Amino acid sequence: MRQSDPRPIDDAVKPARGLLHKRTSFEHFELTRFEPSDDLKDWVEHHWMVLYDLGDRPPYPQRNLSHPNQHLVVDSRGETGIFGAATGVFETVLDGSGRVFATKFWPGAFRPFFGRPVSALSDTFVPVEAVFARSSAALQEEFTGLNDPLGMAERLEDVIRARLPDPDEKAGLARQIVQFAEANLELVSAGELAAAFGLGLRTLQRLLDEYVGVSPKWVIDRYRMLEAVEALNAGGAETLTELAHRLGYFDQAAFNHAFEKLTGAAPKAFRAR
Repeated sequence: MRQSDPRPIDDAVKPARGLLHKRTSFEHFELTRFEPSDDLKDWVEHHWMVLYDLGDRPPYPQRNLSHPNQHLVVDSRGETGIFGAATGVFETVLDGSGRVFATKFWPGAFRPFFGRPVSALSDTFVPVEAVFARSSAALQEEFTGLNDPLGMAERLEDVIRARLPDPDEKAGLARQIVQFAEANLELVSAGELAAAFGLGLRTLQRLLDEYVGVSPKWVIDRYRMLEAVEALNAGGAETLTELAHRLGYFDQAAFNHAFEKLTGAAPKAFRAR
């Protein structure tokens, strides 16, 4: 039984991270996030909704860096399903008007629902009915006529509750490891991350492949890049050399190379944009 209903997240307290060119993005759509009900807090990080109405403006390619999570997505464009982590830059084109509503599961938490390694979902998606007792088409039709975002969250939570698995200790450990990497940006190697939890490197690699869907090195590098994007979007006084060193890169050249390889833009050009 739910102990509380979903409720909005204050973006000033817990800002969204990973949107490339955040200010430009928010000129094209609105993003709202919601805390899950208390009884689902061990499984769901939050719900989110994107609303857009471009009018006569041209289509807008929205790009962002995804986190190591799986999402249950209902999209008015018909792109409804369960999506894994995008290992590169995720891009979607917004055209005309529409909305997307999604549930973001904690790292590690979707494996007990899925029943097999979630690496099978990375860079792809499956229909909702592959996991839950509802079809993508049914959810699509239901959400088309529902204009209440909190009502949307409640409906998806009911879908999740109907399939709620038993607690999984490995899922909890995977979440702890990912959160440790997020909080310790000076980490540069998977070996360091494994040692922090008293695990062998191969054990860590198998755990994250099965429960998170990506490699330990990917997790480390992705959180460094997420922090880089936020810092560059903010346009603060920190120099690129200072940022590179704060994120554990040997020098600015190494940071520049990693950032441009992922995003397609050098850090200096990205910040200028």
